[in-house]
Amino acid sequence: MASTCDSLIDDIEDMVSSSDPTPHERQAARKSIIPRSRKRKELPIDEELQADSLIPGTQKIWMKTWGCSHNSSDGEYMAGQLAASGYKMTGACLKASV
Repeated sequence: MASTCDSLIDDIEDMVSSSDPTPHERQAARKSIIPRSRKRKELPIDEELQADSLIPGTQKIWMKTWGCSHNSSDGEYMAGQLAASGYKMTGACLKASV
């Protein structure tokens, strides 16, 4: 019985055959593709938005980083990502959302 690791192709270059379309042919085929927008699902009118502190972007975050400069760099990067998502940074741990 053949295992899932057994390959019918010994070399990745064997995957390409002379009957495959060239990159130019593939690019030309893309011109005939027509993008279509998706229909949005509308929320029921009677459904209300529950605004509490668990909605992403409404909380305040306090960060403390220990360790080397690489850890500090990673922490600053993550703080930037969170701030871009709407989270507010605070300098005091007690002011952070629970």
